Amino acid sequence: MYQIFLLDIDNTLLDFDAAEEQGFIKMIQSYDLEFHDEMLSQYKKMNRHLWDLLEQEKIGREELLNTRFHEFFRLYDMEINGEEAEGRYRGHLGNNSDLIPGAKEALIQLKQMGKQLYTASNGVYSTQIQRLKNAGIFHLFEGMFISEQVGYEKPSLYFFQHCFNHIPNFEKEKTIMVGDSISSDIQGAVNAGIDSCLFSRSPEPMPTAATHTIHDITELLNF
Repeated sequence: MYQIFLLDIDNTLLDFDAAEEQGFIKMIQSYDLEFHDEMLSQYKKMNRHLWDLLEQEKIGREELLNTRFHEFFRLYDMEINGEEAEGRYRGHLGNNSDLIPGAKEALIQLKQMGKQLYTASNGVYSTQIQRLKNAGIFHLFEGMFISEQVGYEKPSLYFFQHCFNHIPNFEKEKTIMVGDSISSDIQGAVNAGIDSCLFSRSPEPMPTAATHTIHDITELLNF
């Protein structure tokens, strides 16, 4: 049985897809553009590529955040301040805190079982904290490990070493990393030598090095 749960936030506890779409649409509209579905598809493809480069330590966080919207708007022959657009987007993103079904109930029950809960998330610290507070689950965690604050991104071993060094009475064999990303959550757990649980909302099986795979977040209660 596991005692220490490192939990990803986006698309594990909070519905990031919904928050991203709503935040993106509002940001686009703030520039007097009419939103079309292909805009979001183009942005997601560009953004995913940049996050892959960040996880591979090929670019820095500031470069990603301050250039992604500048590059996106250039597709529409618009020159905008990328940092300003990022601020508009993040303001809308932080106001959306839709929970993954069953997430809050699972966290409450895990807490009642005496489990130690920590966030382990790539993202902007202030935005993630705001979303957790708005969702009413911030108080359920012993601590917050978020990449902007930690100084490293998952799957870096340094991210996980920071977590381990800041967890009282840490025991590696009693620790599990839970998340939806094979490249950051599961690979990060492999790098750090701890067990992992892939949370997949797709019923389709996928090749993964995860110790466990679940399709309903409440299945964590079995751990």
